[in-house]
Amino acid sequence: MEVEAGLEPQGSHESALNSYHLNNGYLGAPNGSRSSRPSSSLRRHLACSFIAIVTLCLIQLGISIMHLSSTPADSLALESRIMDLPRAPELDEDANNHDTINEMDYFINITTPQPQLTLVHFDPKFLGGYRNQHMRFVAFVDFAVQHSIPQILLPSIRYGVAQGEHRGRDVSFEYLHDVVYWNERADKAGLPRLVRYDASVLEGRRRTNLDDNNKTTPAIACFNTSSNLYSGLSEQLLRDPNTNIRKVNVWEEIGSLVGYSHCRRLPPSSTGQNHQVSEDGGDEFTYLIAHGGSKGIGRLWADYNMMQRQRGKAEQTNTIDNRTTIYPEHVPVEKAINTILRPSKAIRKAIKSAIQSSTTTAVDQQQLRASPKFLALHPRIEHDMLRHRCSRFMEQNLTKVFDHLRGDCSHNVDLLFLAVNIELVIAEPRSTLSSDLRELALENVIVLNRTRAYGLFGSESSVGIPMFESGSRTAENILFPEEPMDYSNADITPRLVSSKSLGITDLVASIVNFFTIIEADRFVGVKGSSFSTDLFSVRYYMGKGGNYILSAEGVEELVGPPPPHSCN
Repeated sequence: MEVEAGLEPQGSHESALNSYHLNNGYLGAPNGSRSSRPSSSLRRHLACSFIAIVTLCLIQLGISIMHLSSTPADSLALESRIMDLPRAPELDEDANNHDTINEMDYFINITTPQPQLTLVHFDPKFLGGYRNQHMRFVAFVDFAVQHSIPQILLPSIRYGVAQGEHRGRDVSFEYLHDVVYWNERADKAGLPRLVRYDASVLEGRRRTNLDDNNKTTPAIACFNTSSNLYSGLSEQLLRDPNTNIRKVNVWEEIGSLVGYSHCRRLPPSSTGQNHQVSEDGGDEFTYLIAHGGSKGIGRLWADYNMMQRQRGKAEQTNTIDNRTTIYPEHVPVEKAINTILRPSKAIRKAIKSAIQSSTTTAVDQQQLRASPKFLALHPRIEHDMLRHRCSRFMEQNLTKVFDHLRGDCSHNVDLLFLAVNIELVIAEPRSTLSSDLRELALENVIVLNRTRAYGLFGSESSVGIPMFESGSRTAENILFPEEPMDYSNADITPRLVSSKSLGITDLVASIVNFFTIIEADRFVGVKGSSFSTDLFSVRYYMGKGGNYILSAEGVEELVGPPPPHSCN
């Protein structure tokens, strides 16, 4: 996982946001209704689908009531767990729902935008490894919450592949995460909804303009649906895998084209003003607000680090099993995100199948108990981490790592789940590594293969704790709709393709490993890894105990949430 220093970036985006509070004033516009409009597919079937319409209306009524009755305290009181919150009965993924509500119809309906402020991520994708991207996403959502922006533009939220042969590839948020699940709970959690782009709702003119043929001229769109980028940005430049986005000041390009000045708008002031549409651009207006990282490590990374520093100011009064927690809890926005963000349906089913398959095989071969307990380990021994500045917090010798597991953390467990990027472990060490690190990398592969064969603490003469892996092997067989998805017609069944053909196997593998560890009975992670730190956090808010921090000195049980991610 990539780890970055928490330095405040310099650039015009920051200064523009600061100057906004000194000179603010937008023309007002009435707020839009919260109720979603039915899709075209539903309208075509009104005569023969009365039951489906009634059911859909009841769902929307429930969402509206939940929105109207929610208070700020609701987000603090939300303690449901990510994987276990109840779904609407008609959307139970194990039931046959196609006779009542088509899943695509429901997705289209629940992601329909309203004429309200909508935050757009202007970078082509989040930067870093999977959990570093998640941390930037948290900061992005927090920005929307702090500025009372009720919607986030879904097609602008994209995750990228940080390394490997497909480095530079990216994919839409809904392929990786359950958007319906998020939107069903967003209002109560105090978080913005994720919405599709609809120019007829989010863009407009203050006056009706007619062309030479007496036809209404369309409003200038501030979002490009073909590139999923803010209008005016160069897709060829920003999606080129050889482009270092950290050196491109994307914010400077927004609104620079003639006629697009209204697209470069700033958020409402935190002083209470809530102007809905931009004042610039003459007749043109937009509900879209662009926000992102800009140059360097990016504003989102700096903002996330600021959120972690705010944790240190909180009072610590929690006790768990009569033991006082060491570190403060996260800020409310991050806690709420940890409760409603879960993997997409395709990834969840693959994780469930992989765990069941591995445990069933182990039970049959090793004669284990019917419901075996498993220990998850994230050792971070990939070659890129062996020379990383955060590696000084970690034990990098896999033999010593396994020795540290002897004791309470492995007591009475039946299986070991190992979460590593196997390709980056078994690859030939690069010449850029020192001779000592190359030797260590080769030794780790030998130890890994021996543990695969004989189990944890096992040998040729005695069987140890069986080990299983998932990651890439599970991820490459997961099927996703072929991009781009067409949400204009719910009756069209998209063609399914593998994550491998999309070039996102490494990214999906990280998600598979992450949420497999969430299900573990015990977890051993490392300080200095954003992946491990986030696992400690999510497991804590799900009520999962048995969390341990591994260092060169040994293993120590973590009580409560983890310390903020840092390599300092």
